[in-house]
Amino acid sequence: MPTINNTIDIKATPDEVWAVLADMPATRQWLPGVVAARMDGNVRICEMADGQQVHEKISDISAEQRSFRFEHVRVPLPVQRSSGTFTVIAGSDPHTATVTVRTTFEPLDPTGVDQLSGIVHGAFQQSLESLRRFVEDNISWDASRVLLDM
Repeated sequence: MPTINNTIDIKATPDEVWAVLADMPATRQWLPGVVAARMDGNVRICEMADGQQVHEKISDISAEQRSFRFEHVRVPLPVQRSSGTFTVIAGSDPHTATVTVRTTFEPLDPTGVDQLSGIVHGAFQQSLESLRRFVEDNISWDASRVLLDM
């Protein structure tokens, strides 16, 4: 099964980034195309702008390691299986976090693996870029508000 790694640095502490990622229903605030998200037990259900749903079984949530695992139960991609992990670690300085998404999948049609790999890589990189913008915008807003309140 192909494995794809996507990584991004975010100007926020690892704990600040983890607080956003660990809030599973808050996905609708930063994930492109998601108009609503909720948890049904350990399954996150994301309603997409085009009316489709993505169902992800969430497991192995670790605040200590700042990571969780997801397994797509229903996803609008031509795959038999897909799963992965989100991990947040300290970046190169104390106010930077590095987020990594490692995804594996099994395509329905093995001859299309290269094209599907490109699609999956692009989608997760776009998701990480959106997460970065959301976190950095909110952290900046919070910091400026604190300065104004002083």
